[in-house]
Amino acid sequence: MSDTYLRLIPSDPDYRPTQDAAEAGVRLLKGFFPRAEGVKTQAEEGVVFFDAGENTESVACPACGVDLMDWWGDAMDAAHAKEFRDLSVVTPCCAKRTSLNDLVYVWPAAFGSVALEVANPGVSSIAEAQRAAVEQVLGCPVKVVWQRI
Repeated sequence: MSDTYLRLIPSDPDYRPTQDAAEAGVRLLKGFFPRAEGVKTQAEEGVVFFDAGENTESVACPACGVDLMDWWGDAMDAAHAKEFRDLSVVTPCCAKRTSLNDLVYVWPAAFGSVALEVANPGVSSIAEAQRAAVEQVLGCPVKVVWQRI
C-alpha cells in the first residue's frame, strides 16, 4: 500500500515562518484533514527538494514548455553540490534565466527549508480557501505538493 503526503511549502525556498505561525498552520491542517494519520512541521537545516514521488510525470521550461527531463538531472546535481543555495539556471531550450523552483513540474514539486506535512490526508485535493488560510497564518504564499510513495 502506498502513502500520500500533502506538503505546503513557502514559495520562497529560504522563507521560514515563525514557530507560532507554523504551529497555527499545523492546527489549521488538523482541522481541515481530521482523518489524516499525522500533521507536522518538517523543518530542514537548509533548502531541500520536495518532490512528488511516484506522481512525478515531467519537468518543463516555464517560458517555452519544452520537456527538460534529460537536462534537469544534471541541473539538480549541480544545485545539490551547492546545497541548493543557488537555484538559478538557464534553460537549454530557449536560454531563459529562471530558477529550478520555477520550472513546471507535473505533478508540482518545490524547494524549501520548511513544509507543513499531512500524512495520508484521506482526500485528493485541498480547497483554495484552505490554502489561503494556511498562507495567511504562515505570512507567505505556498506551493502545494502531493507526494505518493
